[in-house]
Amino acid sequence: MGLHEVFNAINQFAQEYGPTIALVSCISGISGIGFKFGWWRSLGRKILEYWHKDRDEAAKRIEAQQQSIAELNEKLSAARSAFNDDQDLWRRLPINQPRIYETLKDSIPILLVANLKGGVGKTTIAANLTSYFETEKHERVLAIDLDYQGSLSSMLLPNGVTRPASARFALQSIFASEPKRFSELCGTTKVRDSLLDSRLIECDESFANFENRAIVDWLIRDRTDDIRFRLAEVLLSPEIQNYFNRIIIDAPPRMTTGLVNALCASTDLVVPFVLDRLSAPRVGLFLNNVRALQRRLSLHVRLAAVVGTMKADMTANLKESERAALELAKSRVAQNWDVPGEFVLEKIFIPRKQAIAEKAGTGIDESARRVFDPLGDYLFSHTQRQKSTGRVPTVESSSIAEDRYEVRGTSSAPA
Repeated sequence: MGLHEVFNAINQFAQEYGPTIALVSCISGISGIGFKFGWWRSLGRKILEYWHKDRDEAAKRIEAQQQSIAELNEKLSAARSAFNDDQDLWRRLPINQPRIYETLKDSIPILLVANLKGGVGKTTIAANLTSYFETEKHERVLAIDLDYQGSLSSMLLPNGVTRPASARFALQSIFASEPKRFSELCGTTKVRDSLLDSRLIECDESFANFENRAIVDWLIRDRTDDIRFRLAEVLLSPEIQNYFNRIIIDAPPRMTTGLVNALCASTDLVVPFVLDRLSAPRVGLFLNNVRALQRRLSLHVRLAAVVGTMKADMTANLKESERAALELAKSRVAQNWDVPGEFVLEKIFIPRKQAIAEKAGTGIDESARRVFDPLGDYLFSHTQRQKSTGRVPTVESSSIAEDRYEVRGTSSAPA
């Protein structure tokens, strides 16, 4: 076939089938465009769905962050406003007394030696009363040092004791956020020369920072319990109540976490003051704070005695300045403690004795301890809420009796 004939055949085919081919091509093109357009539209919907989802999640995150910031600002505001009035600090938040607190009415005597003025003889009295109640009344005593200076610890620790790190965290364990049985606490130490296994809970500088953190945690409400009653929960446990006959607490001269807990946990309050016109008025200030806290928190602590210290001599006679200070203390107590009673001791004083001064912070002088006997006798007769504990447990029968200290590198167990 020639070239001319080929062109004629193609031309004839185009004339006969051209419209059909064009139509098919058109339909195919339209179908392709439609398919592509639907795919892009589906892809667009997916993109929009993911964008809306991310936008909603981002909005929720922003809302949660804003709520968190608002809550944080509220906590910071509460903490800031609390410190605007120091006297009202511990009376701000709602009360959440533990159920066991009501048993304080039937507790063994828990004596708190406290005053907001320093240098009045609190630690010396607490240490010598610990010795008095064991040696004279045959009581097993638990002494608690709540002052980060650790003076009571120094006076009652056995000679030559190397204080272990565990002893430093005994109070932190008591004030921890989770309740603990007393036997699980670390740091109890046998009191120097004790024959009845009287014990000491020590304190040192680390407790000061712990108290500050505890205040902040409480004010911003990061704790569900009431930190003011943490010590009471431990001291009112059957483990303590059935092992010891008496508890004596030495408090710091500041309204700290420790002192507030001691007020909440104590049955009786002993307030020492120096027999001078500077110290006597501070008795009223302290009792005013205690009374306000007592009303707000429904505390069971009662005022047992206000005792003059640093008397110039060993006689029963008072100098004119000392008598004036005593009368001033009586008037301030009457103004600030609305419970009837004669609380200021007029015949019992702690003299300024050289032997006591020389032993201050280092131990108890046995020749001078007798000057504390009249105060001990008075407190023994005025704190007779002693429940019978039956037979005093032996050292071996009590989990509390495990020694937590080492003497010059060797283990030492109670006799």
